[in-house]
Amino acid sequence: MKNVLLFFALTFVVVHSSSNMNGKYVISNPMTGKPIERTFTEYNSYPRPTEYFDVYSPKISTLYSQVFWTQLDKVELPENIVKRFANKTMAVVGFEIDQVFKGENGGEDISVPINVAYNHHFESEMMGKGASLEKVVLNGPSDARAPKRGSLGHGRPEENVIYQIKGSNSDDVFGSKTVAPNHQGFGAGNGGEYRKSFHGYSPSYAQLIQSPESIYITPMQIDTWNRDKMNKTDPSGKFVSGPVPRNSLAPVTGKDAIYSGLLECPVTTRIQKVVTNAEYTLSISKPCAVTISSFSECFAAAEKIKPVECNNLQKKTINNANFPSGCTLSYNSKSNVATVVYNAHTAAPASKGTACGIDNVNITQISGKAKSLVEIATVVDRTKNEVQITMQGPSDVWYGVGFNATTMGDQPYTITIDGKSGKVTERKLGNHNPGSVIKSMVTILSNNVDKKNNLRTVVMTRKLLGVTPEHYTFNVDVLELPFINAIGSQATFSYHKEKDAATLMMYPKNGGNACVCGAKNIPFGEAKGFLKYENSSIGFQNLCKPEPASDLLSEKNPTCDLRTYSGGQTACHHLWYLLDHDQTIPWKDQPLEYHLKFRFHFQEYNASYHRPIYRTTWGIASPVEYDVPQCPHGTPTEKCVHEIQGSFNVPKLNGQDIALISGHFHCHAPTCLQFDLFDNVTGALICREVPIYGGHSNGILEKKFDEQGYIAIPPCIFGNEEDGLLSPTIVSNRTLHAVKYANSTYGHHGEMAWLQVFVSPV
Repeated sequence: MKNVLLFFALTFVVVHSSSNMNGKYVISNPMTGKPIERTFTEYNSYPRPTEYFDVYSPKISTLYSQVFWTQLDKVELPENIVKRFANKTMAVVGFEIDQVFKGENGGEDISVPINVAYNHHFESEMMGKGASLEKVVLNGPSDARAPKRGSLGHGRPEENVIYQIKGSNSDDVFGSKTVAPNHQGFGAGNGGEYRKSFHGYSPSYAQLIQSPESIYITPMQIDTWNRDKMNKTDPSGKFVSGPVPRNSLAPVTGKDAIYSGLLECPVTTRIQKVVTNAEYTLSISKPCAVTISSFSECFAAAEKIKPVECNNLQKKTINNANFPSGCTLSYNSKSNVATVVYNAHTAAPASKGTACGIDNVNITQISGKAKSLVEIATVVDRTKNEVQITMQGPSDVWYGVGFNATTMGDQPYTITIDGKSGKVTERKLGNHNPGSVIKSMVTILSNNVDKKNNLRTVVMTRKLLGVTPEHYTFNVDVLELPFINAIGSQATFSYHKEKDAATLMMYPKNGGNACVCGAKNIPFGEAKGFLKYENSSIGFQNLCKPEPASDLLSEKNPTCDLRTYSGGQTACHHLWYLLDHDQTIPWKDQPLEYHLKFRFHFQEYNASYHRPIYRTTWGIASPVEYDVPQCPHGTPTEKCVHEIQGSFNVPKLNGQDIALISGHFHCHAPTCLQFDLFDNVTGALICREVPIYGGHSNGILEKKFDEQGYIAIPPCIFGNEEDGLLSPTIVSNRTLHAVKYANSTYGHHGEMAWLQVFVSPV
């Protein structure tokens, strides 16, 4: 069932006395992280009167396990707001956001529980007179207009699309008291915390916009609603997990099963990881020098290394102590079916010293086929002590194959076939010369010409062991055999007309398994490539910076490298399903349809009172997300705490010093424990934020938002002493240090360490 976005005229209301849409808010005491109340968080008690207007997004429609992440069509602001602020500046002092079933016929909106539809993040861009949004299609990731790797933050719904604001006056407005920007982005406090985290600013600070007219909303939502077991309008109802993919780390039963593993965007078997700077090989006798540590890379490697004649690659993930560990491949030549298995069990057998536990004593026969200028097929049989070689090439000129070589300089053992009579000759090739004929080992089984296709096929056998050092020795343990091949311009052996180098891959016969290994050592964090989902692909943009910027690279966090990447935002894109390929999408006849609802609280701009603020972000992960490893079994819950940290320099903004006005330290429920920000030189604490968890909020959260496993993160707000706030901290030209603590009772994919902050010119 294909989702259809419905865009239609929406109703807006302007009320001349602000009231909170989502109830009471608290902020953080920056020195302790404890929640504190301040009068200005009640918009009807703001120091100067405020007003509000509501905006509804176009309809969001999803099926279970589906991601909804796209820029929605433009929504016009209320007509009376547009007229009122024509050629005037609006000062937005805060906003609120919820997800709702829109009330019918003017009825009351009903909040959608976040354990039904999870907000991963949201972005919005309000447009003023003279500004417009232009869609730009990039010419791939190398396009000069594309953001640099590691700079994407919450990324883009479509990798090859960016939106540019035309007619922007932003270059003229920084620090200006006479010119306001004609567009303004509203965000921060995303994810599980987005509804009950205060999105306002300290009195006198505001986001300014000149002549506001419309808004574009870009939500990222994940459908986690179990249609059979959950009420979609009752936030106090018990969460019951629906199907989740094998790679989900969330508990699905027991007292801790209070959130869906889907919200962490685990990599599923619907996704193929393609490492473009990696090479792969097979082994049955030696440990893998470069191991494969994720099922998705295992499957991608198998796609590259499967037999050329294979018409069906079956993919399996298991956790079995009795099966070889890691990535293995088997091939049935009779049915042309290959099977790749990723066994996650770390205690699986490792007999014979191999990385994946292959017992090569039981493998007596390997075979393979390759096609270059010459087509070659081999069957190496240890029991018979012979190799069968089949070579096919043009029937009217000579052709030949040099074994275990990449150039003529390797002076390989070579078999050539005459184009006149089909005579087979064995020779030791020279370095760019014909070399010399050597003793013949082969026995010809057949030598046939297909006159219609002008092809000669020769089938021959010989012993595995070469009779002299000049003869190549075949070995069942050698599965990858490089070769050079050439065809001549005349019937008898002479200077070649064409030449090429290729590789013959051989596979155990009779259902035997081979280890799939990396063929070259790519330093951790430097794998390049993309994730492929059906007919779409997404480039892997994660980039973990070395210490002191972040300690993720040194701890080899899976998020830093495509080969180990196991979940997070990159694995979540518009209309992707988060179930494995062999899992049926349930409830396809029951779409979930709702809207995001924004409430903007505003004042008319007063240059003597309002001070502008600007959004920016700081990250200590990749730069946004990372994995939380599960603490060792048996560790007391209170000690299951994973910590990451990093330092960064804060530059001036457009040449001006800036001060921190508010900080929203973004992380996903139910992982977040604490976020600290320090001055890296003095060690002084600037801001500490501790989340408030639903089900344990002690009355801080309203019933409809008090959902188990979900959070509010009270922000650090700086401002005037008379409002009970600490003075804004100047952060430009300073090195700051951030520390993030996460609950590691269970492992987690795609946790965030993203500091979404607002600053103001000093």
